[in-house]
Order: sequence, then structure tokens, then C-alpha cells
Amino acid sequence: MAFVSTKMGQFTYFSRQVGESVWRGKKVLDFGGNIGNLLRDPNSTIEEEHYWCIDVDQNALERGQAFYPKSHWFFYNRYCFFFNPHGVPNLTLPGLDQTFDYIVAYSVFTNTTQTDMLQLVNQLEGLLANHGTLAFTFIDPHYFSWPGQYHGNNFQWRLDREKELARERGSILDTDMPALIRRAQDADWLLLVNSDDLYIETEDIQPYEPDRQRTCHAFYTEKYMKILFPHATVLPPVNNEMQHCCVIRKS
Repeated sequence: MAFVSTKMGQFTYFSRQVGESVWRGKKVLDFGGNIGNLLRDPNSTIEEEHYWCIDVDQNALERGQAFYPKSHWFFYNRYCFFFNPHGVPNLTLPGLDQTFDYIVAYSVFTNTTQTDMLQLVNQLEGLLANHGTLAFTFIDPHYFSWPGQYHGNNFQWRLDREKELARERGSILDTDMPALIRRAQDADWLLLVNSDDLYIETEDIQPYEPDRQRTCHAFYTEKYMKILFPHATVLPPVNNEMQHCCVIRKS
């Protein structure tokens, strides 16, 4: 089963966050890039042959390669809840023999444990060229992304979205949302697993069989991300997104 992303606007988002819209001549690594929607963004200025993509979904990579045969596509068989439940835990990044001017990861660490995020960010930093930039997103559970359009914070939006998705599947999500919101209200970070299994500042997730691994949503406050990555610039959402951005530049 391929997990094909239809999300667009990733290049627009990252170009605004790093303050540069012309990426021609730059080598770009899209970590967790799926079918290459960073390239498919109408505003993208990335040259096809200067684009590398790493993902845990082999089928998505094959589709991306069919769209962009001159680009570089690498399967990464690392364990990931739901997206690659049969993968290898803690697997190091594939050897690329290449450094990059830009490395981006859109909505990757919003679906992993904190341990995975810290390991992978450290490895990705090692792939930066001199003066290169790493930018990756995260979601602050207490941030109000769309004031005037939606009444709740990002965590409440996710709970509402999980109920909506359950209805689309023809089922009912019997979740005590007010109780989950109360538990999360003072948390610096949390994981919401399978719609209603909430872990506050721990990643000690109960064992789920692969066929029961549906969703794992990770949330971190802006303040906490500044503690985890003191050398990063942490920026608020842009482009009408809900995701904050950590930007790390190699001097």
C-alpha cells in the first residue's frame, strides 16, 4: 500500500521560512519527500537533477521517480509507526555521497518519536554543505493557527480531524475530547496515537501490532523546541499552515 501525499505548497512554505525563493543551482534533499511534491509546487525553482528524495515508502518513491526520472530517489527502510511498521528501528540514513545546500523535512517529525527526531536531525545536519540550511516542521499543540476561522488550538483541531476521518470511514470515534484536552493543556510535548491514545512527555507507547498502527501525531511547543535545538531559529507558521519551522544553518 502506497501512502501518497497530495499536499502541495511545500516549496512555497520552505522558501518563505529560509528567506530565499531562488534555489536554482542548489542541491536539495527532501527528507520524507514522498512523491516529490516539493518539486511539484508551481512555485518551485529546484532543478530536477539537483533534487534528492528519501522516504520510507517504496511505492511512493517509484511514483515520484516516474514523474521526475532525472532526480534521485532513495528508499529508507527505517521503522516508522504506520508508514513503515516492518522497518528497521534506528536504521542510519542511506549513504548518498553528497552534501546539500538545502535539506527540508515537511511533516516528518510530526509523526515520529522524539528520539527518532533527535537522531535524524543530527544525521541530516551532517549532510549539509558549507553554508547549507536544514529546515523541518513541527506542530505546537497550544498554538491557534487560524484565529477567526477555527476556534481551537492545534491539538483540538487534530482531535476534531480524527473524528471527521472516522466518520468518513463509516465508524464513530468515541473519544472523551475534553478529557484529552485537559490532560494536554500544560504539556511541553505529547504523542497522540491511534486517535485517542495520549502520551504526555513520554514515548513509551504500548505495543501495537503492525496492522493496528494507524496514526502517531507528535506535538512540541515552540519553547520546548528551542530547548531541544538551541542552535536553531524557530519560526511561526506561514502560508496559512499550522506547522512551525526549525531552521538550522551551517556556517
